[in-house]
Amino acid sequence: MPEFFAIDMALPSSLPLPEGPCVVLFEALPEPPLWQWLLAAVRTNTPFADIHTATLQNDSISAASSTSIQHTAKKPLQIIMLLKDEAELNALAMDAGHPLSSFAMAASHIKGGQRFHLDDSCWLDFYLCEQNKAATLATFDKASVDVLIRPSGPFEQTALNLMHQGSILIGDTRQDMPIERPIKPPFKPKDISIVGAGVAGASLALSLLCRGHKVRLYCAEAAPGMGASGNRQGAIYPLLTPEDDALTRLFVPAFLYAKRFVESLAHHPLPFDFCGVLQTGHDERAAERIEKLLGRTWPKEVARRVDAQEANHIAGVAIDKGGIYYPHGGWVSPAKLCEAAIAEAKVLGLECHFDVNISTIEQTCDGWRLCTPAGDIDTKVLVLATGHRITELAQTQVLQLAPFRGQVSHVPTQGKLGLLKTVLCAHGYFTPTDGGSHCMGASYVRSDTSVEYREQEQQENLHKMQESYPGKDWVKDLDISGQSARAGIRMVSRDHLPMAGAAPDVAEIQAQYQAVGHGPKGAQYWQSHAAPVHPGLYIFSGLGSRGLSSGPLIAECLADSLSGTVPVLERAVMDALNPNRMWLRKLKKGKALD
Repeated sequence: MPEFFAIDMALPSSLPLPEGPCVVLFEALPEPPLWQWLLAAVRTNTPFADIHTATLQNDSISAASSTSIQHTAKKPLQIIMLLKDEAELNALAMDAGHPLSSFAMAASHIKGGQRFHLDDSCWLDFYLCEQNKAATLATFDKASVDVLIRPSGPFEQTALNLMHQGSILIGDTRQDMPIERPIKPPFKPKDISIVGAGVAGASLALSLLCRGHKVRLYCAEAAPGMGASGNRQGAIYPLLTPEDDALTRLFVPAFLYAKRFVESLAHHPLPFDFCGVLQTGHDERAAERIEKLLGRTWPKEVARRVDAQEANHIAGVAIDKGGIYYPHGGWVSPAKLCEAAIAEAKVLGLECHFDVNISTIEQTCDGWRLCTPAGDIDTKVLVLATGHRITELAQTQVLQLAPFRGQVSHVPTQGKLGLLKTVLCAHGYFTPTDGGSHCMGASYVRSDTSVEYREQEQQENLHKMQESYPGKDWVKDLDISGQSARAGIRMVSRDHLPMAGAAPDVAEIQAQYQAVGHGPKGAQYWQSHAAPVHPGLYIFSGLGSRGLSSGPLIAECLADSLSGTVPVLERAVMDALNPNRMWLRKLKKGKALD
């Protein structure tokens, strides 16, 4: 463990902390006394001089070091822990006496960030560095970190550049610590309205409330999760690619976080089972793709190769195919997940309004106005998480998203179907039993927003299973004669990445494009100018078929962006989620807009 300055040597008697969420970045692993002492000081707003060693031994603080902080006025706190390599992560995991040991044991050996929650207003981000800690430090927004804790010794310029007025560098004894950034803007809890109560809206509401905002949620339906998030069962597993691209960089940490998110809501009525997901190829092309995926080395908790014999053992039924196994995958009830997240958010002060039909939205001098048949609603910040209805508004109608209808078949448990122990994914998916039935699906019909039952798609879902596992006895037990199914509409982007961020002002983009043109001159302009957006208007959409896996972590990162805290996803991935990205890719290359 690195050696820190003693508490009475290097730490000041007071700490200029922000009014809202506080971001503390550890460049080295803290010893337990320093960890407990810092949490006590930051979260209770207690002057450092009043935090004595004896205080650290009381029940409230010692309990806080391993689970949650027990006091009346908890300041939202983000803790960022830089780890130089897997060895440092493993050492922390093996140090049973360290308060962070259990979190390190649960962390995956993936590069980049992983988020854990100590309680409803304290979250811990592990960052496994790509190169070295100095290089990783340089990627953080200098104006977001409030406290940087480093071991004693010389300091790289990157650390000094991180400092700004109102922040403190613990462990630095030099007197010439530069002030290179403006004062961090004071935190003001925002009046935020979210439209939509699916996985996106529900998880975002909870994330924002944990950061101290006032949140109101509006939904056109009578209850949460009645759109694409309303299926009985939905699979949770990552969308991986053979390349180390934005999709993989998003879905690996998001998939692992989704499991923790679901488990954190287990005290609510929430059916789920992390029984694993087994993906096999249904044809030669699909088998080749799986082989390419397995050509990469994945952490064992993310994905691993299984042969046909092991696949049969995992599945509990004969499939006689090898493939890729996601041991931390499984299924959850999406509708119940939305209900659970909203119930949790209500405890923190969420206001919910259902059966609210918003016909238009209008920008006001200090926010946005939601126009409904029952009257207008004003808000400072507006987030649209309305699924396939997001393009119905004038400000968002040209978003590059497309609706895809998906019908999920409900299959009664009979014969050998009850033996299935894991989620099967091939040309479609099939879940283990829950309440005497399984989910099988799903169809994928572009530009179709009907949610009516269709017998043709019911038959197609059955055919996909028959094609994926031909001649297997358990497949013969699939019965769709009851015509039980549910259809929902997913929104999908061209690059299959969700959209989360400020809403593009497409009219202004077009106006500036017309003024500067394309070619080298246009490219130079857009490389040095931010793309226009609608102030105070945000998009959270395009979750596609894997929203259960990606939605909760993206919600965390969008809440970070709205709160001045640090998104756990790296900057390149956040840029890849930018709703403006389709236009910017062309404009920055000097290409003409279609």
